[in-house]
Amino acid sequence: MNQLYQKIQQVLPGLDCGLCGHSQGCRGYAESIVAGDPDLGRCLPGGSSLKARIAEALDEAALDAEANVAVVQCQGAAPRSRFRFHYQGRNSCRAAILTHGGPKECLYGCLGYGDCLAACPYGVISLVENGCPKVDFSRCRGCGRCVHACPKGIIRLMPKSQQIFLACICQAKRDGFSGRCQHGCTSCAVCVNACPYGAIGWDGALPKIDFSRCRSCSICVHKCPTKSFIDRIPARPTAFIGLQCNGCQMCKVVCPTDCIVGKKGEHHKVMRGQCIGCGQCFEVCPIRAVTMLGALGHVNLSKY
Repeated sequence: MNQLYQKIQQVLPGLDCGLCGHSQGCRGYAESIVAGDPDLGRCLPGGSSLKARIAEALDEAALDAEANVAVVQCQGAAPRSRFRFHYQGRNSCRAAILTHGGPKECLYGCLGYGDCLAACPYGVISLVENGCPKVDFSRCRGCGRCVHACPKGIIRLMPKSQQIFLACICQAKRDGFSGRCQHGCTSCAVCVNACPYGAIGWDGALPKIDFSRCRSCSICVHKCPTKSFIDRIPARPTAFIGLQCNGCQMCKVVCPTDCIVGKKGEHHKVMRGQCIGCGQCFEVCPIRAVTMLGALGHVNLSKY
């Protein structure tokens, strides 16, 4: 058994009373927690103090593992996604999905009843207005409880270093269903063709980012016509071209927003309002005349 299982076994009372619902008692409950059971409060004899100790053990395991963060792959809060009917049952995603897949017109979308919020032992998930959950990335421990709690499978763990993700899991085009929200992916392939690193491929009818190749440049975010991608960086840098520019135009060729102006052989300039801070010009400039002002770790190497 792994170390996490052993830690959970140590904190459980060992009564094997079966009140947690597992026929194997504490052993079965420990195995279910390691497997991803989001309910840390099933042990009635242990009470709330035991729940906190289990969360602490999970926290330690998350710190030992690769740093991840939970992301919500849906933006289908009302009124972006329409409803097929008015649901009046128990206020739970797992209960609502039993009624014809839930009330949303998009059968893949978030139902918004907060099962993930209840499962999070750290209180880093909140429900925004009109439904969808929001994760506080700065406080998320990447434990994965919300991932297992979501019956729609719209929450996933992603490396903390990754800044871009697709906020849609709708495979309607592949599966022949109708019903997309305003920010749902339409499988148009604009992002696939626009990515300069070849980091976006296909998973059924949806684009899939290869995190090992993605540079979080944000070009896909700005090119997507339905705004299906999310950029976790709140403020992108802006390119600035220094006076040493010789007008080779290499930056102008790779700029995805055509925000660089200037004739060949002359000093080029950046149209500040159009620059998305992708860093393409910074990477290709042969004389290091480009500086990225603001973020992402881009620096002007010409002075070193």
